[in-house]
Amino acid sequence: MAIVANLTTITRNGSSLGCIRSFSAPVGAVKEVDVTCLDSTVQTFIPSTLGEALEFTATVLFENGGISAGQVVAGTDDTFVITFPDTSTITFDGFVRDAGTIDGDASSDAPLEQTITVRLTTLPA
Repeated sequence: MAIVANLTTITRNGSSLGCIRSFSAPVGAVKEVDVTCLDSTVQTFIPSTLGEALEFTATVLFENGGISAGQVVAGTDDTFVITFPDTSTITFDGFVRDAGTIDGDASSDAPLEQTITVRLTTLPA
């Protein structure tokens, strides 16, 4: 059965990141090594022994009080935990590569949002 995103929470250093609107959960990747020989007619690859730390993005409502996306500062090292409704988790360390902009639209009643980008420094566990 599929797990729905509703009720997913994200913490940063043990504190809630706030009202999550959307996110992209990193699940890991492996670099590839080109092992194509000069006499080959097809480019070939093998998996590297190095994991590739990906990026994590989250769009959060910009809120007053408590932990909010507006308090996320680029360059900070943090530990993130994504907890899904079935209580499974993804944990990783990373630094905020881009604290994003606070975006809103003057012609609508939409809330202000901020999208942050984190470069992982550990593989997700």
